[in-house]
Amino acid sequence: MSKTIVKVENAGMTFDTKKGKFVALRDIDLTIAEGEFVTLIGHSGCGKSTLLNLIAGLTLPTSGNLICDGREIAGPGPERAVVFQNHSLLPWLTCFENVLLAVERVFGKKEGKTKLKARAEAALDMVHMTHALHKYPHEISGGMKQRVGIARAFAMEPKILLMDEPFGALDALTRASLQDEL
Repeated sequence: MSKTIVKVENAGMTFDTKKGKFVALRDIDLTIAEGEFVTLIGHSGCGKSTLLNLIAGLTLPTSGNLICDGREIAGPGPERAVVFQNHSLLPWLTCFENVLLAVERVFGKKEGKTKLKARAEAALDMVHMTHALHKYPHEISGGMKQRVGIARAFAMEPKILLMDEPFGALDALTRASLQDEL
């Protein structure tokens, strides 16, 4: 039996709105084992992204518990990487620097600069973006930005990879190639 990597227990998320409380999630229970692929399917607004944000630690639940790798999720952590629907790149950094920043945060205390740079370059190579290493996000297309975001997530070597429609902006050939890499 595989090790449990994520456990969601009785999780709920309620938002305060101008019209009062809005219950986005209620009584969610989910267990994800190491090496398992899980897909959330549902109509727009049903809470898929909210649940991903909770597991990522970007928001905290209003009820219930979320555990990753045996520890309560109390905020973002390097064991959980997120690829959003939008690319979420820092506009003042190049493609390479966007990936390197994440790599430095995860591996910077254990590895030297040469190894860190090699990790970032390898991740960008995997998504076929080495030609744009020194370009800024405003200089590349939306699909290319998405590939840089995917490279950043892969380069972190997380225990869990959370993806919110990451391949939507990509052409069919690139999508197929990245799905194979995943």
